[in-house]
Amino acid sequence: MKKAHLYEAILLVNRGIDDAVQGLERLKRARNLDLDPACFDEKVTLFEIHRASLNSFCNNVGRNEDRDVARFERKHREYEKNSLDEIQVYRDLRVVEERRRIEGKPPNVRFFTEEEQQDWERQYPKPPEDVGDEAHPGTGRQP
Repeated sequence: MKKAHLYEAILLVNRGIDDAVQGLERLKRARNLDLDPACFDEKVTLFEIHRASLNSFCNNVGRNEDRDVARFERKHREYEKNSLDEIQVYRDLRVVEERRRIEGKPPNVRFFTEEEQQDWERQYPKPPEDVGDEAHPGTGRQP
């Protein structure tokens, strides 16, 4: 049973117990029934015991959820570790371009010198939302 269906089933059981308890309370208040009110209290207690037992089962399901969270976090860390960050991309690109230069091929990419970068930034000013990225242009990183 999938988790969503499991939680839905538990919700339905809890709703059913709520309805049953409300029904017993109405019967207890009814004047035309000649039943002992303690009998109704006992039945309500039994329903609540069963509800508590079912909900404690949910705590075990919650532990499985905790395991799933840990498993997916581990998977995500592996993805982050294996994915390239912007700095690594630039380094790798430099290596590729250096190989092309050694082989006598023309570059596919050319990196700006600091002066060229400043000229380019004067020609194309940053939009206001990117102003916070001034410490490391093009990387989105702060010092």
